[in-house]
Amino acid sequence: MATHPAALLATVAHAQQQLAQLEATAKGLIDELAASGGAGATPRLRELLATGERLVASVGQAGQQLGSALPPSSAALPPAPDAQAVEAVWAHHAQQERGAALIPTPVSRPAPSLAELQYSLAYLPSCRLQLLQGRQPTDAPASATALLLRCGQAFAAVVHLQQPGSLQPLRVGVLSAAQADAAISGSSSNSSSGMASLWGPSQHAVYRHLSAQAAAALQHFLAQQQQQQQQLAGSGGAASPLELLLLWLVTASDVFTRPSTSSGSLLVADPAAAGGGLLPPLHRPWQLGWEQLWQAALNPQLRQAEHVAAGEG
Repeated sequence: MATHPAALLATVAHAQQQLAQLEATAKGLIDELAASGGAGATPRLRELLATGERLVASVGQAGQQLGSALPPSSAALPPAPDAQAVEAVWAHHAQQERGAALIPTPVSRPAPSLAELQYSLAYLPSCRLQLLQGRQPTDAPASATALLLRCGQAFAAVVHLQQPGSLQPLRVGVLSAAQADAAISGSSSNSSSGMASLWGPSQHAVYRHLSAQAAAALQHFLAQQQQQQQQLAGSGGAASPLELLLLWLVTASDVFTRPSTSSGSLLVADPAAAGGGLLPPLHRPWQLGWEQLWQAALNPQLRQAEHVAAGEG
């Protein structure tokens, strides 16, 4: 018969209390032995020894109770966590985010150059922008032909520029952090023979589908720029497609931890995954302005996430 989790927690708490008392008793024994000067078993020593024996027995009994509730060492895995408990953790997490104060946007205008864009994006936590000339890192924005945006261990996004040092992105792809590291270092890829490529598709479905989302976002930002230029008015000082794309990518930095905004689910059998595999919510809205994207990049509580089928429906 399975032991109720509340009873197990009570047993653990009781055992911790007994261990604390046992530690205090051991210290008392040492002090009493030092004070007695080896004169023999004083009444205080006998009392401490009896207390210690009782505490040791109590802790041993708690260990037996906990051991009987644990799966045998040969078992594959313990039972899955209770669904209601998992949902409660997510609800608590969401409540904490809603109550957090918003971080203000640290810049007052879109970046007019690649150098200023790199400086501005340094304000974003857990994300780092690296300039590349080919596949080699460079410190010269004017010679950069590509960018690598690292978002913690979640992913690394590579953006190829239309011209060196420009703010016009040509294409975008999303890789795992390990694949990006292998491509930069020139080491062999784990998924195929030969060198790892910055532009090769990832072996993981989640990054391939996130690449497709990033490509759709890029097309939206390029079309938005073209529309602004045709309207003539208001085109000066507009955010570049590159800055908007990079900010949008940052809003996906919690792709493995942020549940769906509408359903609250984290992993589902997404139709976008081949064979009905499990995918997290990959769709982040790109119909946002410069200020909105900056706010969402800085403040995770403002982000929205949907599974691809729901987000594009």
